[in-house]
Amino acid sequence: MTRIFVGLATALAVVASLSVHAHGGHGSQGHESHDHSHHGHGHGHHHGHELPVFPDAARAEAPDGVTVEGCWIRALPNRLPAAAYLKVANAGAQDVVMVGAQADGFGRVMLHAHQTVNGMASMVHAGKVVVPAGGSFDFAPGGHHVMLEKPQIDLKIGGTHPITLWFDGNLALTASCDVSPPSRMK
Repeated sequence: MTRIFVGLATALAVVASLSVHAHGGHGSQGHESHDHSHHGHGHGHHHGHELPVFPDAARAEAPDGVTVEGCWIRALPNRLPAAAYLKVANAGAQDVVMVGAQADGFGRVMLHAHQTVNGMASMVHAGKVVVPAGGSFDFAPGGHHVMLEKPQIDLKIGGTHPITLWFDGNLALTASCDVSPPSRMK
């Protein structure tokens, strides 16, 4: 049984690593949460473009009516990049636009989406995600996620780790996320 789990964990780590390296695709999908016009707008991805620089999260106000539910991080061994999943609910009267994220202990944190082109799955940078007024947006396995790259720490499975979500207008909301093993799928 232990051998099966180790094999599964290794396979997941390899897939995650390959997915990170396959990140290059930026084809248009016509989905409003993809912002492929990030060149020159302060948004970035793996190819050396600058990521947004956010102010001090401790001094930022939270967006009205916005909450985070069920945040968890799929931690991989050997300081491989990790992914966070959560639901952002917006009880407010206005749409809110998520523009990025931060997490202590990670050199790069980005909003990502999955896309499939010609049967090949890859991750693409999502420069913004619109959370509709009175609605919600799910970051879930196989879809959007918060990519935690360049880890400088070891995540402790069974513990928690904070992630700060940034919204238009320098508004921020920090969520405490459960750190889960690689085998967790939802």
